[in-house]
Amino acid sequence: MPSSPTIAKKITGPLVPIMPAFDADENLDLDSTCRWVDWQIESGTRLFWTTYGTSHYMSLNDDEIVALNQAVAGVTRNRAVFIASTNFTWSVERCLQFIADAKGWGANVAKIQVDWRWNPSQDAVFDYYQRIAARTALPLFGYTLAAPNIKGMSRSLLARIAILPQFIGIKNDSGDFYEQCDYLRGARLAGSSLNIMTGGSMSSFLHNHRFGARAYATGLGIVLPRVVQKFHAALQAERFATCARIIRQSEEAFLDLYASLPVSHWACFHVMLAELGLFRSDRMRFPLLSPQPADRKTIVKVMRAAVKAA
Repeated sequence: MPSSPTIAKKITGPLVPIMPAFDADENLDLDSTCRWVDWQIESGTRLFWTTYGTSHYMSLNDDEIVALNQAVAGVTRNRAVFIASTNFTWSVERCLQFIADAKGWGANVAKIQVDWRWNPSQDAVFDYYQRIAARTALPLFGYTLAAPNIKGMSRSLLARIAILPQFIGIKNDSGDFYEQCDYLRGARLAGSSLNIMTGGSMSSFLHNHRFGARAYATGLGIVLPRVVQKFHAALQAERFATCARIIRQSEEAFLDLYASLPVSHWACFHVMLAELGLFRSDRMRFPLLSPQPADRKTIVKVMRAAVKAA
């Protein structure tokens, strides 16, 4: 069984999800991606993961997913905690091979992603996780997603996973506030120290850290790592008015931006990283929509104002 208590203690505060770069022809650009990760570490970021959405797994093939995780692990090794993530479609044996390889690359944890959109049974998910846990070379994170017509991880399944010592956390994509509080409560009732993390926001973490949340994934951190670190320092010092001000002046401005454009928040991040000179292109690969020229000026303006305000 892999040793997990030490690494589990390091999974606190803001986590920056890995966003892959593409060139103008939509080829995966690992050089730009690694340059951005190195910039993140130099800016103070100490926690990363790949994930289905922000890491654009839906537009990558399996070989590219492996290459992306390997490249990132090479940059983060001995410098930051990296949680490498499997694809939705991988078998137990494919996951175990990935985990063994990821350990060799320098990854610290493996996140085993399940496609909850197919509503697998709770027993089937536990069996899948248990079989991987029995032979894993790294500590593990689980994954849940709930939405209309998607059941997600039940409280009873959470309690069963909590008993498996190889699991140190769960990524919760079900909701940032009430749903997250419910999972945090489930972990407490199970007597578990599982790190229940959202892919959410500073505003949700400001709420949920009081109920046991220790870390959270932040989209804003993709482009403004020092802002989210400033927020977390204020939170640790219990300067909640400062936390609220940072949220209003930075995070809320980006939420308004996303709502005003026909492209996704991911497209905004690609524009910003290209503007910063970290990505060579703001192109994304189909089926994701790349930003339109008319939107780029607005995106850059909001980014610059958020930096200044914070």
